[in-house]
Amino acid sequence: MADRNALGKIGLMFVAATLFVMMMGAVVVAGHLSGRADFEDGSRVFGITADESR
Repeated sequence: MADRNALGKIGLMFVAATLFVMMMGAVVVAGHLSGRADFEDGSRVFGITADESR
C-alpha cells in the first residue's frame, strides 16, 4: 500500500503548481485586457528577403 504521507506531499506539490499556473494566467490576461501588456505593439518580424537583382 502507498505511503499516505508521500501521497499527501505529492498532492500538495500538484496544488501549488496548479495555483501558480492559474495566478500567472490571471496576471497575463488581466494585463492584456487593461492594455498594459499589448504584445502586438512594437513587434517586429525579421526575415531574409530574396535578392531580386540576381
